[in-house]
Amino acid sequence: MVLEKSFETAVKADHGDEEAAPVNVDESTVADWTEAEERAVKRKIDFIVLPILGLAFFALQMDRGNISNALTSTITRDLGVDTNQINVGNSLLSAGIVLLEIPSNILLQRVGPQRWLSGQIIAWGLVATMQNFITNYGGYLATRLLLGLCEAGFIPGALYTMSTWYKKSETSLRISIFFLGNLIASATTSLIGAGILSMGDRYGVAGWRWLFIVEGAITIGIGIIFILFLPPSVGNGSPLVSFGRWSYFSRRESYVMVRRVLLDDPAKTTNHLHISRSDVWTTVKNPRILVHILITLTATIPVNAINTYGPSVIKSLGYGTVRANAMASVGAFISAILVVILGWLCDVTKRRTPALLFGALWSLIAFACLREAWKWSAGRKYAAVVFSMAVNSTIHILNVGWLSVNCQHPQERSIAMAMIIMGANASGIAGSQVFRTNDAPLYMNAFTACLALSAVVVLEIIGQGAWYFVSNKKLDKRGDGPVVTGKTDETPDGHRVELVRKWRWTW
Repeated sequence: MVLEKSFETAVKADHGDEEAAPVNVDESTVADWTEAEERAVKRKIDFIVLPILGLAFFALQMDRGNISNALTSTITRDLGVDTNQINVGNSLLSAGIVLLEIPSNILLQRVGPQRWLSGQIIAWGLVATMQNFITNYGGYLATRLLLGLCEAGFIPGALYTMSTWYKKSETSLRISIFFLGNLIASATTSLIGAGILSMGDRYGVAGWRWLFIVEGAITIGIGIIFILFLPPSVGNGSPLVSFGRWSYFSRRESYVMVRRVLLDDPAKTTNHLHISRSDVWTTVKNPRILVHILITLTATIPVNAINTYGPSVIKSLGYGTVRANAMASVGAFISAILVVILGWLCDVTKRRTPALLFGALWSLIAFACLREAWKWSAGRKYAAVVFSMAVNSTIHILNVGWLSVNCQHPQERSIAMAMIIMGANASGIAGSQVFRTNDAPLYMNAFTACLALSAVVVLEIIGQGAWYFVSNKKLDKRGDGPVVTGKTDETPDGHRVELVRKWRWTW
C-alpha cells in the first residue's frame, strides 16, 4: 500500500538520483483509498472543472457561429458582400485557428492553462465585440482572421487539461459533456440571436451589430469567471479568487486525485510538459493519428456547411428571420442529448467504434434524405434539415475521445489534440465553401457533397476500428507489447519504484 506521504512526490516529481525499480500497476494493489472517496473526488471535479471549461467552450462557439444568425439580418447588404465573400471570411477564421493551433498548445504547457486559456478568452471576446464596427469587406475579413488567431489552441488546450484530471475510462463521457458547451451554444445562439435581432435597428444600430456587441460582452464576462475560478492544476485546488487562502479540495482529496490518475496511466504528469521538435514530428507523421484526423476532417465538413447555412435554408422555406433562427436550434438540442448518451456508452463498454459508426450512419441517412427533400413539403424539408443538423459534431466529439485514450504519452496526447482540432477547423475552410450562391435555392451540389463525405466517414471508422482490434489480437497472441512508463513513486519502506502498465489499444 502506498502511503499518503508520497503525495508531495507525485505532485512535485522530485525524484533525486536514486534508480527506480519498475512496478507493474496491473499486478500490484497500490490504491489506498475507498471507492466512495474516489467517487466523491470525481463528483467534485465534475461540478468544478467541467462547467468552467464547458462555459468557455460555449463562448467560443457563440462568437464563431453567430455569423449564421447575422446572415439572416442585413449584414450582406450593409457591407456590400455576397454569400461567397462571407464564406471567405469563415475560411480565414478557420485558417487562423489551424495556423496557431500547435504553437498555442506548446505555450500553454509553459504558461499554464489557467493563465493562457483565460487570456485567450478575453482576447477573442474583445475581437468579437469589435466586429460591430466593421463597415466594409476588408474589415470583415480582418476581424474574422484575428478571431481565429485568438481562438487557436483553446480546444486542444482545454482537452489536454481535462485529461490530466480524469482516468482513461472516464474520458469519453467527460469530453462529450465538455463539448456540450459547443452544442448548447449552437442551439442557444440561434435563440439568443433571434431575440437580439428582434431588436431591429434600435438606436440606429443594425441588428447584426447588436448581435456582436451583446455576445462579445458575454464572452469577456466568461473570461473573467474562467481566470478567477478555474483551479490551476491537479493537486492545486486554489483558484485565483481564493488568494491562496482556501482550496476546492482537501489535502486527502488532492492526494486521491493525483494518485488515481497516475495509477491508471503512469505516463500522465501533473507538471508542465516539455514538448520537443522530435515529439512534434513523431506525432505529426504517425499514420494511426492521421487516420483520426481524416475521420474528423471528412465528418465535420458537412457539419460546418449545414450549421452555417441551416438557418438560411429554413428561412428559404418561407419562415421569418426570428422564427428561422429559433427553429434551427432544434437539431443542436437533439445532438446534445445524443452525444452524452453515446459518450456514456463508450465509457461503459470501453469501446468507441460502435458509437462512432452509429453517428456516421445517422449522418449518411440524414443527408440522403436532405438531398431528396426538394420534392417534399415545407414541413418535411424542415424535418430533413433538423435531422442533418442533429448529428452535428457527434462523430468528431467521440473521435476526440477515441484518439485521446489511444495516445501513449502526454506529449503525444497534447500534440494529437491540437492536430485533431486543426483537422476540425481545416474542415471549416472547406465546409464554408460547400453552399455556393449559384447553387441556390435547391443546393443539390452541396447536399450531394455532404452525402458522399458521410459515406467515406463510415468506411474510415470501420477501417480504424478493425486496425485497433487486430492489433490487440496480435499483442495478446505474442503475450507482450508496448509498456507505458511514467511517474516514480515511493513505497512505505522508502524505496523508489517506477509505475508501468501494459498497453492495449481501445477499439
